Amino acid sequence: MKALIIEDELPAAERLVKLLNSLDETIEIAGVLPSIEKAVQWFGNNDFPDIILMDIELSDGRCFEIFNRIQISSPVIFTTAYDQFAIKAIKLNALDYLLKPIDKTELEEALAKIKKIPERNETPKFAALVEYITNVAQNRKPKKLAIKDAQSTRFIEISNITRFQADSNYTIIYMDDGSKIITTRTLKEYEDILTDSGFFRVHNAHFINLNYVEKFYKDSNTIEMKDGSSIDVSRSKKKELFAKLGAN
Repeated sequence: MKALIIEDELPAAERLVKLLNSLDETIEIAGVLPSIEKAVQWFGNNDFPDIILMDIELSDGRCFEIFNRIQISSPVIFTTAYDQFAIKAIKLNALDYLLKPIDKTELEEALAKIKKIPERNETPKFAALVEYITNVAQNRKPKKLAIKDAQSTRFIEISNITRFQADSNYTIIYMDDGSKIITTRTLKEYEDILTDSGFFRVHNAHFINLNYVEKFYKDSNTIEMKDGSSIDVSRSKKKELFAKLGAN
C-alpha cells in the first residue's frame, strides 16, 4: 500500500510516518507534502496512491482547494487539530478524520476500513464521498446524506427527507415515500449540517424540511406535513418559523 501524507507541520508528519510503519511494514510512503501547491504539483506528475492522509489546515490554505484543482481518486483520511463545524460535516457524511495528536488505534481502524474497499475509485460509496468533499471545497450544499449502520453506508437524497424526529438515543428519518430510517446520530448533529439546506428545528424533538409543510394550526400550535403527520411547534419557534415560510 502506498500512502501520501499532506501535512505542513514536520513533527506531525514524522509522527504519522512512524505510526504507519509501526502498523504495517509494507506501507510505502509515496511522499510528504507541506502545501496545496506542492500537492497539486505532485498529483500532476505521479500516480495516485492507495491512501492519502491530509491535514485540513495547510500553510497556504485549507486542503479542500486541492479538490477544486485535482480530481482525487484515492481514499482520504483527514487529520486536524480542530474539531470544527467542517469536521462534523465530514464525519456525518462518512469520510474518515482523525484529531491530532493522532491516536494509533484510531489510525489502525481507519486503515482497516480503507483496506476493505476492493476498488476504491470505482465504488459507489467512494464516488459519493468525492462528490461530497468537492461540494464542501466549492461551498456548495451537499445533495446526499450518508446514513451509517454496522454493515454499510447508505446515501439518501436530502431533498427526499421530510423530517427528523428524536427518539431517546436515536433519530428517526422520515422519507417522502413513507419509509423510515433509524440512526444513532443525534438530532443536533443533523441540525448542524442541514439548517442551511431548508430544514428548521421547530421543537426539541422535531427537525423538519420546510418544503413539506402543508398547514399551521394556531389553536394547537402544530404543523401538518404533506404526508399527513402532525408536528408540535414550540412557542418560541413560531415567529422564526413563520419568517422562514414567508408567512405573516
